[in-house]
Amino acid sequence: MSNRVFRVSVLAVTLAAGLALAACTPAPPGSKTSQKLMPQVQAAARSATSVHMTGTVTQGSQTATINVSFSGSSVAGTIGINGQSVDVLSLNGKTYIKLDQSFLKAAHAPAGVCAKVCGKYVELPASSASQITGSLSLHQLITQVFNNKNMSSAAGSGCIFSPATHNGQAVLECRQGPYTIDVTAHGKPYIVYFSGPHGEFIAFSNWNTVTLPAAPAASQVVSIPTLG
Repeated sequence: MSNRVFRVSVLAVTLAAGLALAACTPAPPGSKTSQKLMPQVQAAARSATSVHMTGTVTQGSQTATINVSFSGSSVAGTIGINGQSVDVLSLNGKTYIKLDQSFLKAAHAPAGVCAKVCGKYVELPASSASQITGSLSLHQLITQVFNNKNMSSAAGSGCIFSPATHNGQAVLECRQGPYTIDVTAHGKPYIVYFSGPHGEFIAFSNWNTVTLPAAPAASQVVSIPTLG
């Protein structure tokens, strides 16, 4: 069972962010240019306290999925690669994962492991947890997205964000070929949605209003040392 699974999925998602934004090219005149809007988008994201993200990204032979809420350094949700998924919950300095039989089989875990952990939360030791939470935090995610060199290219691309709607929500949208990026039209311009040419997409919602679940009950938790 490798923590690389988690890191790959997050990297795929953040790389998709840069690629989708970089694809925006000049369009007919609209409300705001990327040069004016993108610095505001970055500032809004960096000042946010929480957000929920869902998405699917294909990179090479890997398809990563994410359905995760971020609140500061806390995380709750599901991450998957190539059809195998794992639940992640990181709260108050403790990190848990919940695995199923399919994931354990793909990870070549001994057959008896599922009887001990399936349906329960596995509490990770700090050394293992840091490899997950180091990438899966709101601050780290935003830093990776906006430090991507393609994001800088988007800021100077001259893309025009024009008024549109996304799922009934008023947005400013840059659309060019198979690429789309939407940001909120009113108040701070938070990223709402972007998509690319291979079915990849990431949707952002609940900026600053995410509520994470409570920590699991002790009866639902097992620790790594008990698995031997």
